[in-house]
This record gives sequence, C-alpha cells and structure tokens, in this order.
Amino acid sequence: MVKFWSTFLDQFSRLRWRLTFSYFGVTIFALLMAEIIGIVGISVWVVTEARVSKEEIINELLISEVVNFDDQRLAEKLDIDRLDINLGEYIAVGSRFLSSSPSDTQGLAQFLGGFSTTLVDIKPIEVGNFIINASNTNILSIIYLDPNGNLIASIPHGLVEGTEPGETFDPELIPGLAGPLQHALFGSRNYDTLVQRKGKNVIIGVVPIPDEENPLHTVGFLAFQHKSRITEILQWQQISRQILLVLIFTTGLAGLFGIIFGFLNAKFLTSRLDKVTTSARAWSQGNFTVLVDDHSRDELAELGHTLNNMAVQMDNLLDERQEISIMEERNRLARELHDSVKQQAFAASAQLAAAHSLYQRDPDSAISNLLEAERLVDDVRRELTDLIHELRPATLKGEGLVKATRQLAAETENMLGIPILVRVKGERTIPLDIEQTLYRILQGALSNVARHSFAKRVEIHITYSRADIQVSIEDDGIGFQPADHSHGIGLKSIQERIDLINGSMHLISQPGDGTKLLIQAPINSLP
Repeated sequence: MVKFWSTFLDQFSRLRWRLTFSYFGVTIFALLMAEIIGIVGISVWVVTEARVSKEEIINELLISEVVNFDDQRLAEKLDIDRLDINLGEYIAVGSRFLSSSPSDTQGLAQFLGGFSTTLVDIKPIEVGNFIINASNTNILSIIYLDPNGNLIASIPHGLVEGTEPGETFDPELIPGLAGPLQHALFGSRNYDTLVQRKGKNVIIGVVPIPDEENPLHTVGFLAFQHKSRITEILQWQQISRQILLVLIFTTGLAGLFGIIFGFLNAKFLTSRLDKVTTSARAWSQGNFTVLVDDHSRDELAELGHTLNNMAVQMDNLLDERQEISIMEERNRLARELHDSVKQQAFAASAQLAAAHSLYQRDPDSAISNLLEAERLVDDVRRELTDLIHELRPATLKGEGLVKATRQLAAETENMLGIPILVRVKGERTIPLDIEQTLYRILQGALSNVARHSFAKRVEIHITYSRADIQVSIEDDGIGFQPADHSHGIGLKSIQERIDLINGSMHLISQPGDGTKLLIQAPINSLP
C-alpha cells in the first residue's frame, strides 16, 4: 500500500504535472489579483462618490436666499432628535434672530439649544444599472459671529473653549478658518473663497448672514466645520453575495481552463523531451542511428538538431577509430608474426636442414637437431594459438568485462595447468569500448605470462570506482628487467591499447621476483 501511494505521488513530481500545476497557480493568482484590484477600485470609487463635496455645501448655502421660516416650522424643528436642516437653513435662522434691532442673540442661542449636529444621510450611487446606497455620518460644527467677529453662540456648546459670548473669536482655534474669516470680514461674498476643503473629509468656511429686510446688509457671520465619513454600504449582504458568486464562478472556470491548457502544453513539451531521452538512451548503448525527430523551430528543436549532429559526428568518429584500431591491429600482428613466428619457423627450418645433412654420417647429431626443430615448431604452434585467441572477437556485449575475464582465466588455466584467481570489487556498468580494450589487454598480458613467465600462480584484480577502473595482473614467475624489454612487441601493444582509452600503465618486475602490471583507465573520458 505504501509503495502504491509512493508511486502515485511520484507521478506528480514529473515535469508534466509541475507545468500543469504552475499554469493553474499562475492563472488563479492573476485572476484573484485582478478581482482584488477591481473590488478595491470600486470600493474607493464608491467611498469617493459618497463623500460630501464642496459644491454640495455651496448649494446648501445658496438655499438661504429662498428659505422663509415661520414659527410653525421652527417649532417642528425643535421636536426632531437629530439635525434635519442644512447650512442654508442655519443662515436663514441666523438672519431671523439677528435682523431685529437690537439683535436677539439670546433668542438665537436658546433656539440652537434644541438641535443636534449629527446627521446620517443615505446617498444612492449608480454603478452602471446597479444602485448602491451609501450611508454617511455628517458632523457639523456651527459658530455664529456678529459683524465685528465676536462670538454669539456655537453648536455644539463649548466648541470654542475659553471664549465667552461677546468676546472676540480667535479663528486659529479651528485650523484653516483664519483665511475664510478674513475674506468675510472684508465683505467678500464669493463662496469659492469663503468655503475651503481641508483634507478628504473636512470642509470649513465663513459666510455672511444677510439682513431679512436688506440682503445687501450683513448682520453677522456663520463659521462652520463639516466632517463626513462613510458609515456603511447598505444592501451589503446582497452585494457581497453577488460578488462571491461571481468570484467562485470566474475563479473556478479560469482554474479549469488553466489546468486543461497547462496539461496539454506540458504534454506537448514532455513528449518532445521523451524523444530526446529515447535517442540519448540509444546513443548510450552505441546506437547512433536513432535521431531526435523534432520539426519545430523553437529552442528545444534547435537542441535536438544539435544533438543529432553530435550523434552523427560520434558515429563517424567511432567508425574512424575502429578503422584505425583494425589497421593498428594488423600492423601489430604483422610485427609479431615477423619477429616471433617467422623467426622461430626459420630456426626450425635451419634445424631440419642440419638434421638432413647429418642424417647419414652423424645420426645422433641429426636426432638432436630434429628435437630442437620439434621444440621450435611447438613454440610456433603456441604463438599462433595465442594470436588466434586474440583475433577472436570479444563477445562482451550482454556479458560484461568480469564474466568474460573469468571465462578467459578458466581457458588459460586449463591450457597452462596453473591456478588463475580473479577478484572483483565494486562491479558496475562502464562503456563497452573501455571493457573491450581492457579485455584485449588482459588477453595480451596472459599470453605474455604463458610464453615468458614460467609462473605457477596468477592473480587478476578488477576494482571499480566512481571515476575510473583499475586492473592488475600479477604472477610469481621469473620476472625480467623492464628497461631491457621496453621495446618488446607485447608491452608496446598493451601500451597502444591503453592510450586508446586515455589510461595509464605501471609495470613492476625484477628478475626472479615475478611481474605485476597495473592499469588505470578513467570512465567516460575517451580521447
């Protein structure tokens, strides 16, 4: 069960599923970010639209020119728990009390005592065909001043701390009010000058209160500070439900399309990578006829074309190396036949000729010559047998170096009648070319042992490591002086083979002390 789940989860670590999930994640993230930005943008727009503007305040002030309060309406206002009159009506109230002679400041203060300064407005905002009702809480601070700028009354009471009615009002108590008050005292009636916005939610201003009988005559000033903030968006449950449904639908649909598109695109890419993997696997086995079949024009196809060119060049290089190896092998065999077999055959022929000439007059000497000729012919036979073994193809493919070496050691052991021990450490797969070359070297080394060493025991050690392979052949024979045999055909042939695999050779031998041949070859580093 654990193995099943492990195999199942491993499938999702492959490139195809990684690309699929990455497309899905990017799609969902991008859509959510767009939705969040859209919601924030709409929210900011709604809050901005719900905010009371300077122009709305000015329109309220202009109402004072047409408002006409009677005692019945004023009585009704006093029964209201929260503010239900605008700035224009406040100016009309001030005009009503301050137009008398003398001004009824006490009556104005008494009348204002029944009002609250907090109002909750509901303002409809249209978003296309969709209407959103936003609730604003407005806080209005009112200060009545006489024509000389002295305090009459304020709402809420105690707004102007430290200043009693009849005393000069200090505009610095309310930041930003000094400029509009100065313009008002100089007789300005330009609302753009008298009304100013301070920050996003605060509007301040000072406007003249006209005389009821003579509107061009100012009987006082109305200083105000208007603060507004959005309290809530009504019908928010319905709005949020609709937004949530839209988000779920669009996000789910986008995620589905992201998975489908990501899976198809990943499948297309991985199928092309599979072609590269298939070709590379065939190349690792020495088959360079399998090329990457990709007819696209992108970077991956360019990589495939480059690998195809490399495979063709490697195939040509291996053919050239094989031809060179065959030529060198022919030259080596020619030298060995010339230097050993031919010389021994010539010596045997000479012994036979001597025996023929001595046969009549000295039979004993003739017999001695025949025996020597027989020995030389036997040497020629052994030399030819060794050469035939070397010419025999190295059937390593499917067996490996170790198995072929054990078989070679068994054959040589039967032929010589001496024990040949093979020890292996860390066996693993290495390139076939290296195995074949090392096998030929072992053949040559054992041939030298058979012909020259007179050994009674031979040991072969093969050691694999991560970077190289080490092979040693050691016998307990008569040994020799390496300096005196540096130009021997056998050693020269071994050295040539080692050079083909970029390896190294170290020979240890002394007369009467046996011989040890050490070979080291790097793996995957053919010249």
